[in-house]
Amino acid sequence: MAKRKRKTLPKDFDELLEQASFAELVAVFDACELEATGGYSKSTALGFYNCPDELARWLVEQGADINARDTYQRTPLHHRSSSWLGCVDLLLDLGADIEAQDYQGDTPLHAAAKSHKADAIAALIRRGASIDASSRQGHNVLHIALATTRNADIEATAKIAQTLLVAGLQRDDAMLAEVQRIGREFAFHRATFNPDYLESTDVALTSLYRLFDATPAASRNVHDGQAAIIVTDGVWHDQHQQLWELLVPSTGPAATVQGEVIRISGRISREIHHNGSANWDADFKAMLAALLAHLGSATPLPDHELAEAQALAAALRAGHDDTQQTDRLCALAVRWVIANPQPEPLAAPAYRR
Repeated sequence: MAKRKRKTLPKDFDELLEQASFAELVAVFDACELEATGGYSKSTALGFYNCPDELARWLVEQGADINARDTYQRTPLHHRSSSWLGCVDLLLDLGADIEAQDYQGDTPLHAAAKSHKADAIAALIRRGASIDASSRQGHNVLHIALATTRNADIEATAKIAQTLLVAGLQRDDAMLAEVQRIGREFAFHRATFNPDYLESTDVALTSLYRLFDATPAASRNVHDGQAAIIVTDGVWHDQHQQLWELLVPSTGPAATVQGEVIRISGRISREIHHNGSANWDADFKAMLAALLAHLGSATPLPDHELAEAQALAAALRAGHDDTQQTDRLCALAVRWVIANPQPEPLAAPAYRR
């Protein structure tokens, strides 16, 4: 009686794909089923982005399913479309379903867009992928590419946008809004952006502005650390954003206490409301304590507002906010900065965030 084969790939299969010979890789399947799975998402060997072409052909010839699904219902083509390796043509030649959908309704084209793989997108379109397919969230491939773009992705996104618009996809207001967001974020972080890629990223961003008839983001006005800090009249939310852009650096703590008060209150709010407190730790608790100390320094908040800030900090210490306590803390931070317009240098903080 033949020995039953394993349903899981060796734990070091990813390393084997990089180092083993073709014969050694084939030998793995003497002990493992063709559909054996491995890795975080439990994909078959065909789903590993670094599966050699020769092995992929051999597996399919032996009967392996080119459209085998992983835990997230992604096929090998999903994985290959989102990897730096690309080379989607081989899987398509072997019969991969170009319109296969994962658990979110994303096709391989969507997967390539989320990972900003311009070459994979061009190849998939050339092979007949539908550019009109929407995810279950109702987003088309170009909106997905734009919405997930961060500064390091701008060059690739400009190529993707050009490809998709030439292919006939129509731009809309939501896409324009994303391009404007991309421009604002790049302007904010421009001073610390990798200088080796600055010129090419500027060119790509200009291309995005042109493709979507977008108004370029204004250059960031950064406080010099000396002049009085002037806050425009308005609602606290707008004032906090104004101070954030003026005083908060791209990375690390602010140069002034005023900037750090705004940075801490904003970081805590974003961590809780936009990141689900996934990174909440002792550093965030230390930041809360530092914020309270700052609000009680120089020209402090009135006693009743300082007591309110202390109660808010106590309620937020566990990293949860069900009643918009972070909003109120941000508003109090703005009030303190308005009361203390002369910049105060910040001593080295005890936290690292």
